[in-house]
Amino acid sequence: MKCGIIGPPVSGKTTLFNILTGVTETGLIHVKRELRRGVAKLGDSRLEAITRASKSARVVPATVEYIDIPGQSGDRESREPYPASYLAELHNADMLALVVREFRDDSIPHPSGSIDPGRDIADAVLEFIINDLAIVERRLEKITRLHNADFKREVKILTHCQEMLSDQHALREYDFKPDEEKILRSYSFLSLKPLLIVLNLGEASVPDAGRILDDLKQETGLPERKTGWAAVAAGIESEINALEESDRDAFLNDLGFSLPALDRITRATFNLLGLVTFFTTSEKESRAWSIPAGSTAVQAAAAIHNDLARGFIRAEVCRWDELVEMDGSYGRLKETGKLRLEGRDYVVADGDVLLIRFNV
Repeated sequence: MKCGIIGPPVSGKTTLFNILTGVTETGLIHVKRELRRGVAKLGDSRLEAITRASKSARVVPATVEYIDIPGQSGDRESREPYPASYLAELHNADMLALVVREFRDDSIPHPSGSIDPGRDIADAVLEFIINDLAIVERRLEKITRLHNADFKREVKILTHCQEMLSDQHALREYDFKPDEEKILRSYSFLSLKPLLIVLNLGEASVPDAGRILDDLKQETGLPERKTGWAAVAAGIESEINALEESDRDAFLNDLGFSLPALDRITRATFNLLGLVTFFTTSEKESRAWSIPAGSTAVQAAAAIHNDLARGFIRAEVCRWDELVEMDGSYGRLKETGKLRLEGRDYVVADGDVLLIRFNV
């Protein structure tokens, strides 16, 4: 799972990237405007409990790969489009996180000359729309005159996309049918990807985070479809993150956040992408796996390894808390009737523990 982090320069997105991934950098300014990658490990108390119950030698949490895309310098008139290499990364991402700045600091001027989160959001959304429209128009030039039935279907859906984009509507605003989504999937349109707006607050604004976010939602008018919202105070939270783990909770509570930025952003990421977590466990290893909600047992098996899906026989399933209650004993689960046998079409629920039986 990949999330591209974008936003104007000095919005705090690189600080947020460092918090999420644990990456550190030297110096106050990231001089080389280079793309960076990092992996966030998702804390999960359920996985910790399963690991203890199974006495696993190794624990592997679910992860999200975050990609820090350098911000575009200059105002909206003089700013150049994203380079092709950066666009390729954005197109390959599963979702986008747009960091916009609310905090004020005279020593760190905004490249557009003023602090205006609504403007920064509108600029980014328009950038995605323009990029998608160019792709649609190039494709229509190639296939409009072709008479193949598949091309005719493609022309129909792309023409609809062209109309939406020309009216400055993001594609995520429209509820496409499954067959239409299948056609559009290969284009990886930026305005169709789930978008998480991350508002970077100043410390003094944190107590009013909820109201500020609500006001920004009203101002931007972004549709609820595939759009999520979160607030951070990346500057002070970066300092808290550097403290001893035992001291962090107290400082976060004083700040007004009940969870660290890592947990808040990764939870928002999971919710926006519609992901659920299932677990596998043994004395060797306990691991968390992320799959789309509604995935079947055989699709979960494929997430582990293609061979498990290819030779799938059945899944032995229980709830994570039931396994913990039985101290990790599958035998006791069977005796109490809490270990279920499920076929390939079983829809995996969040918190399931799966043991895949297969033969290849």
